[in-house]
Amino acid sequence: MVILLVTAAVAANIVYDLFPRVPLAFYQIAAGLILSLVPSFSDFHLEPELFMLLIIAPLMFNDGQTVNIGSLRRNLRSTLSLAVLLAVVTVVVGGLFAHAIWSAIPLALAFALAAIVTPTDAVAVKSITADLEVPENAMNALESESLFNDASGLVALSLALAAFTTGEFSVGHSLLQFIIVFFGGIILGLILGMLVVLLRQAFQKKAMNAVAVDLPINVMTPFLVYMVAEELGLSGILAVVAAGLVHGMQMRRLQLTSTQTQVVTRSTWTILTSLLNGFVFVLLGTVMPQVWQNLTSSDTSHMPQLIVISIGLYALMTLLRYLWPAFNLVNLRSESTHANRDRLILAISGVHGTITLAMAFSLPLTLSGHPFPFRNSLIFISGTVILLSLIIPTLLLPLLIDKKQASFSQSELDDAITQMVNFAVDQLKSATDDHAILAPVIETLNSQRGHHQVSDEKQVHQLLEQTGEVESAAIGDMIEKGEVDATVGWKYNRMQIFQLQFAFLSPFARIKMWGRLLTLRLFPKHAQKTFRKHYRQQAKTFSKENQRRFLTGPSGALPARSSENRPLPAVVQEAMAQIPANIRQDPQKWSRAQRRSVRQQLRGSDFMAAKQQLMAQMEDRGFQAVMTYLNQVETAANQTEVEVVRHYYTVRHSRFNRNEATNDKEDQLFIQAFQYEYAFVQRAANEQKLSDALVNELHSKISMDQLVYMQSANS
Repeated sequence: MVILLVTAAVAANIVYDLFPRVPLAFYQIAAGLILSLVPSFSDFHLEPELFMLLIIAPLMFNDGQTVNIGSLRRNLRSTLSLAVLLAVVTVVVGGLFAHAIWSAIPLALAFALAAIVTPTDAVAVKSITADLEVPENAMNALESESLFNDASGLVALSLALAAFTTGEFSVGHSLLQFIIVFFGGIILGLILGMLVVLLRQAFQKKAMNAVAVDLPINVMTPFLVYMVAEELGLSGILAVVAAGLVHGMQMRRLQLTSTQTQVVTRSTWTILTSLLNGFVFVLLGTVMPQVWQNLTSSDTSHMPQLIVISIGLYALMTLLRYLWPAFNLVNLRSESTHANRDRLILAISGVHGTITLAMAFSLPLTLSGHPFPFRNSLIFISGTVILLSLIIPTLLLPLLIDKKQASFSQSELDDAITQMVNFAVDQLKSATDDHAILAPVIETLNSQRGHHQVSDEKQVHQLLEQTGEVESAAIGDMIEKGEVDATVGWKYNRMQIFQLQFAFLSPFARIKMWGRLLTLRLFPKHAQKTFRKHYRQQAKTFSKENQRRFLTGPSGALPARSSENRPLPAVVQEAMAQIPANIRQDPQKWSRAQRRSVRQQLRGSDFMAAKQQLMAQMEDRGFQAVMTYLNQVETAANQTEVEVVRHYYTVRHSRFNRNEATNDKEDQLFIQAFQYEYAFVQRAANEQKLSDALVNELHSKISMDQLVYMQSANS
């Protein structure tokens, strides 16, 4: 079931990326509706305690540690007015309204219903307003309110349920209990949060691994704090929010003293909260069909009343949220010309979601051995209010708020990154001609572009043919200069052409090639003839000059294949010198011991090391020639295709040559490259070729890329 929930949440994200006009929450609810058709979810029951602990607690903790502390401090009075006073008024007025519309429902349960639909969800608001320019003062008020009004709703629900089950209610006792649960949760969260922060600081001073020690402690904190608070009868939600605030202040104080820890922690929480938020709305879509089925199977006569109550409660809460700043009960710090607009935004943006759903399903299943009265009806009303609070802002907010105007387009960013990378690459090419070190650096820098165009397969194969000719010519030059034996040189040329063809064959052709290799292993004599024919067919694709070089060598004659004409390594010559001259030329007359001696020398480490060194020398010469050629022919039009070919040769070269000295030189080139990129951005900024927002985005990208590279280089 967890796998299905994750799959549904990810699928909703994919659809949202393709069609972003519809808020993400609606896609997630739709994914939940589809998921409800799976047999595993046909009788799915949401456990409220686990839901609050595993989903709500970490979400509220992260909201606390990412909130703007300065804004929260400045607007503390307004936050408490919205989160406590408005919440209490909404519960009272909403409960009286629900009871007046539907007198059959007990007053205590009517108050419980109002408490359920009171909490707001800032995450859902962000989902709806992702592409809208929401005024900062209104968004700050909405975010701060959602941190604390969850606890107000939970405490009010607890008091209402207690009054319903016991039949007793005391205003004074209830008020005292509210204060203890509310402020007790905050105080406990601050204390526990500070203790955890001190523990993390102690481990950081010991320079312990951030991923293995600090991050798990940070992730476990909301669960531990929530459980302790609930066991003590305090608000677990407020406790985790307070603990999150402490952790947020701690992260801001550290600044750059623990960069790696902060990057890892923020990345982890970003992924975790995105997934958990997706779970909430997927679960909403999953359980709604079941709630509807339960209602329709029992009694449908009250359905019109339930719909009227749902619409009436939403309208009433929206009206109260509009009147609250209108009567100066909350200060939105709005300009006089925008005061009415901000009040409307605050009213309409009272979106309900996560906590409302959890509270609705936290209603008991039974009471004194009997089904809990009106449970399905209350859940249906809560779900309808959630849907209304999502749909109405989606329709009305775009009429009040302008769409976000990006400071730069994606194409402008892509062009700037391309120019920046090209500048750095050009500077590196002019600074060094060591292609063995330069090629992997260029390849990695090109990955900064992020947007990879599809390469032209035909042009790639043309480049591969040309680079194959270049490398064959380079090896032929080594043969002419006597740097390598002709037979060995032409054998290497055939091998590199074979590898080149094999790397870019179609799947069917690759299977045929594997068949040939298997034939070579099982039937070597027959396969040798087949392969020579295959090599000659490959050579037909070369120029006339390189056909001659590839098949015959510079002299125009086939390389000698007899053992007496082939230069042998010194260790092998020494072994053969022990064999009498009269039988040396005829291996058939060698004794078993003589054969074993020569065979051991051919298989010996000295011979193999010499062979590997010779192969590495030829590969390096060919690699340098190919890199020089690619740098000469590279243009803006064929850059993508050249990158593909360069990648192939770079990977091949790294298999032949890799050592600590190479790594150190690469690190130095990368440091220079990042400095060149910073220089490009600074010069473009001084010449006003790039906007300030684009400059900041490029600086951020360079810094992050540099951090990622240094971390991977040190790992």
